Amino acid sequence: MPRTSSPQSPADVRAIFGRNLRALCSGESSISDLCRRIGINRTQFNRYLSGEAFPRPDILQRICTHFEVDARILLEPIEAIRADWRLRAALRLRDIAMPPQARPFDHYLMPDGIYRFWRKSFSHPGKYVTGLWQVYTFDSVKMLKSFDIYPQPVRRGTKRFARKVPYSGVFMQHFDGVSLLCSTGSENVLSFTFFEYGLNGSTRYYNGVSMLTRRQMQGTARLSNIVLERFSGDCADLIRLARQIGIGDGDQVPEAARKALDRLPEEF
Repeated sequence: MPRTSSPQSPADVRAIFGRNLRALCSGESSISDLCRRIGINRTQFNRYLSGEAFPRPDILQRICTHFEVDARILLEPIEAIRADWRLRAALRLRDIAMPPQARPFDHYLMPDGIYRFWRKSFSHPGKYVTGLWQVYTFDSVKMLKSFDIYPQPVRRGTKRFARKVPYSGVFMQHFDGVSLLCSTGSENVLSFTFFEYGLNGSTRYYNGVSMLTRRQMQGTARLSNIVLERFSGDCADLIRLARQIGIGDGDQVPEAARKALDRLPEEF
């Protein structure tokens, strides 16, 4: 958001609001009809347009709701606000995925900490991916952060894993499990995952299905089962697990997890 070098006077705020309001009204068929639909006195509305007056908070809310903007129309040009498509998209996504009446997250069902997961590889048929997640709570929101490791050599002829792509996600709770939305950020690739609580009677595990948002390509998949396990070891155990992350043949995947992963077809 743009920052002003000095505080704006009430006259400046009224002037900015008036200009923004005139721009917003340019797409309306009639100011009189607009005032009737919003429930605002036409004479008073004209004073807002001219920058002579400023609306009460409840009137401002009606105006913002009608034009689908926020209170930044008091301080910023409408062109700058409309250009910030990321904020508008984020607000829309919030309203869809987490409406005000959404169930709050029961954090005891997925405590903060380190988790290990296994799933089929999307890009290497027959291979399994092992990774670690840090699950944490920020301002009552359950989130995660991690990174993918891709088998790209450090130098030509070497076999060392080199490329690490960080990603993050947010959890949403349902009555029978949790869903997870992850993004790599710069690559605009999303993954959607749903987890049920427990696997074969064990509450340490979460059994789920994960989908990658990309076009279907030959020899790749977009859908895989996924198994998540709460980590409960010490630092030495964590270091050992960290050395196992990446793409492999599945030798380190527990039998119960492999059976769950193999239930889905390799392509979708």
